[in-house]
Amino acid sequence: MIPSPMTDRRSPLACTFCLSLVLAASFCLAVRTTAQADGAQRWAFSTLSSSTAGNIVATPATGPDGAIYIGVEIGTSTSSSNTGKLFAVNPDGSVKWTFDAPDWIDSTPAVGSDGTVYVGCWNGVLYALKSDGTKLWSYDTHSFIASSPALATDGTVYVGAGNGNLYAIASNGTLKWTYPSADWVDSAPAVAPDGTIVFGSWDSTLYAVNPDGTEKWHYKTAGNLASSPAIAANGTVYIGCRDDQLYAFSPDGSLKWTFDAADVIDSSPVIGNDGTVYVGSLGGRLFALNPDGTEKWRYPRADQAALKSISSTPAVRADGSILFGTGGGGTSGNAVYALRADGTLLWSTALGDWVDSSPLVSDDGAIYVGCTDKKLYSLKSGSSPFTADWSQYHRDPFRNGQQVMGAKSGTTGRLINLSARADAGTGDNTLITGFIIAGTGQRNVMVRGIGPTLSQFGVASPLQDPILTTYVGAAPDLTNDNWGTATNQSVIGTATSATGAFSLPAGSKDAIIAAGFPGGPHTVHVTAAAGTTTGVALMEVYDFGGDASARLSNLSARSTVGTGANVLIAGVIVSGSTRSVVIRGVGPTLAQAPYNVGGVLADPQLRLYKSQQVIAENNDWLTASDPTLVKSAMQSSGAFPLPDGSKDAVLVVTLPPGAYTAQVSGVNLTSGVAIVELYELP
Repeated sequence: MIPSPMTDRRSPLACTFCLSLVLAASFCLAVRTTAQADGAQRWAFSTLSSSTAGNIVATPATGPDGAIYIGVEIGTSTSSSNTGKLFAVNPDGSVKWTFDAPDWIDSTPAVGSDGTVYVGCWNGVLYALKSDGTKLWSYDTHSFIASSPALATDGTVYVGAGNGNLYAIASNGTLKWTYPSADWVDSAPAVAPDGTIVFGSWDSTLYAVNPDGTEKWHYKTAGNLASSPAIAANGTVYIGCRDDQLYAFSPDGSLKWTFDAADVIDSSPVIGNDGTVYVGSLGGRLFALNPDGTEKWRYPRADQAALKSISSTPAVRADGSILFGTGGGGTSGNAVYALRADGTLLWSTALGDWVDSSPLVSDDGAIYVGCTDKKLYSLKSGSSPFTADWSQYHRDPFRNGQQVMGAKSGTTGRLINLSARADAGTGDNTLITGFIIAGTGQRNVMVRGIGPTLSQFGVASPLQDPILTTYVGAAPDLTNDNWGTATNQSVIGTATSATGAFSLPAGSKDAIIAAGFPGGPHTVHVTAAAGTTTGVALMEVYDFGGDASARLSNLSARSTVGTGANVLIAGVIVSGSTRSVVIRGVGPTLAQAPYNVGGVLADPQLRLYKSQQVIAENNDWLTASDPTLVKSAMQSSGAFPLPDGSKDAVLVVTLPPGAYTAQVSGVNLTSGVAIVELYELP
């Protein structure tokens, strides 16, 4: 049964969506910065005194507030009593808080969108900590945990343990199920868009487990699996092995190919935005492989001396450069390396000891990495992160280990609220939006054009007097200028109450239309009243009832894309269950026939946010890891085709219930007319 679109109408999510989420997305765009002097040290934070024995092998993670989280070993393998700490460090290198643990913390934290920090400890306990460092809950596996946790769409936390079990722990800290392997698990689980959990074990087996804890498939390799899997948008699973091979598997578990690195692979693979797979080996080489398993390049080249061992997992930045750490000392060890996309050296920065930790590329314009000299280092970054398929350890800076890119057939989630924010006014500055009522029958829909009230929420230069007009084809249908003049105030009141939409001040010049809309496409224009200036407007579409066989579906919004707060933003709430969608930022194709739009955005980039976290992005749709998947999804959604080679941007994602925003902006701060679109996938 398709869930009712009235589900969770009075939830805080629905009540605050159209303002808090859309405005938060503007904040996210503003803080994504880059720094100068690429690779230069910003600061080094000493986690322990020089006289205290300890080590850092964990990888740093970040969270919504920008803090950096990293675990520390205190003591050595021969110490009679070991302890550990989890540090929360501010971006300026000062301590935010510490959490004392009774044993080592080698697990990399996973940080939820609400700021909750999940981390394992060698005492066998998985801890959930509030963003202030106090304990929320803990779960004891009665073994050791070196594995890093992964977060599923429903809040389930997955983590491996030394007793060979994969644990599924509910968001309240209670056990859901365990799945046994035959040896310890320090591989970090990865979660596919359909909820499948993939992990490796020291029993030389890669496992795929269904969300209910039953086995989906397994594959026996010829060596232990300490590496953690990476999942591409098309479902391909990559993992390194101690038999010297990098493995690639289809989503059904069948082997696609192997690549011989001629030495042990403990490093975890990552995937660039064009599908290139990167992985390091203990033999001291970083390999770049095509999606079919053929070698693109290796660094150093085969005719050059190798570096020292590479246990560090690479990270790929937006400019295509690749970062990784080395151990082993000497002239080529104990350093962070940056390579260009063609495999040539960009820079290297020496640190104080082995770098088994994997670099974190953060939105604040910095690189963070741990070192066995017990320090957390911050380096300047000349490029930002790029959240494509799986661009750094455990996919993203929050280290969630959850793949949202890719499609799953038969998803049934419903789109219950749609919104778009952009400059509005007249001519090309008209905010033109469209939505579709799918199925049969009609839905009761409230459409709002918000301008002057946005100033109460800190939005600069809002549209002072919006006029809202709906169209059937090219013919105007319904219109409103100043919502207080509408004749159906009781219907507007009912819709506002039912949907949880924020209230508008009496007498404000915002506009509202509330009516029954039949099946098919509908267009809405938000324009400036005569004699008033252009400004930022928010267009909202709320579903508040109607025929159960009909539903709100698909959104498009067209306007001039500016910079800063004047980018084009679309928001959506997915309700009930997961939904696969196509999201597009189209600019250059609008200039072609039959559209013939002037002044288009020549090179749009598209970012998808959940709260303040970027969960997927694209710049030039054919650079996706699997353009065939993107073409197929666009065709099945009914979207108009894009020419091969166009610089339009496209994402194919599978979204769990929740609120999301998509931002379209211009590469290099360019401006022009663009359209943002969201299509349901069947």
